Amino acid sequence: MNIIICNTKGGASKSTTAFQVAGTYFLTKAQEIELYELDNQNRDSANFSKSAIKSTQIQVDFNKELNNTVRDLFLSQNAQNKVIDVGGNQTTTAFISALKSTHMFNMVDLFIIPVSGGHQDVINAKATNDLIFEFGKKIVFCLSRARHPHNSPRLKFQFQNFFKTFIKPKYFVLEDSDVIDLSRNLKKSVYELANDEIEIENINQKLLNAFEKKDNDTIYSYSQILEILEDSKKYKETNIDVAHQVLDEVLNGKQ
Repeated sequence: MNIIICNTKGGASKSTTAFQVAGTYFLTKAQEIELYELDNQNRDSANFSKSAIKSTQIQVDFNKELNNTVRDLFLSQNAQNKVIDVGGNQTTTAFISALKSTHMFNMVDLFIIPVSGGHQDVINAKATNDLIFEFGKKIVFCLSRARHPHNSPRLKFQFQNFFKTFIKPKYFVLEDSDVIDLSRNLKKSVYELANDEIEIENINQKLLNAFEKKDNDTIYSYSQILEILEDSKKYKETNIDVAHQVLDEVLNGKQ
């Protein structure tokens, strides 16, 4: 499969959505996955060096060479499944234009558009949706940096502009949480950390050693890390697993 994460606005949580949700979706199925970042500056996935998700950065040339880059990207046999994280602003616009001119949009299985609750984010999400709508492909939104779970009435308040703009959109939610930051620190996805009993035991042992040495600063640090690490299990169940279920429903034609 080929899943594209895009939004014409920078800072819309595209990289987080690509790695934490789309990338791990294939891990749940024990399938090969490679994440490609089309961005000349940002390579967020490089932080996750201990993850099973492989990643590659692709430099973007904003002339006709981009068409060849797009063709090569989709036609290469490097990975069974590809998640493509497209940089914001000009990069997204140029990439979508290249998809159209090369007809490589025919190889896309799903577009994911991340959007936070800000008014400008919704405007850009709408602009992105309009650019790809003509391709006739499946589109799912990620409500990122959410302050409330997917079943909370307050979510509708935080994202009121989104729900006013899109009629019955298909979406999933990624709540704002320290587990995302810890995931970067420990260099694995939240999905992987939640299932990693060895990592939990490793941090717990470091905490016990700090207690023995009466090292208060280290005790505080590892106690906090262990608390957040244990929270990752709940976050996986309430955010990541639910997001994966939405992707399954859409990709399998149930929605």
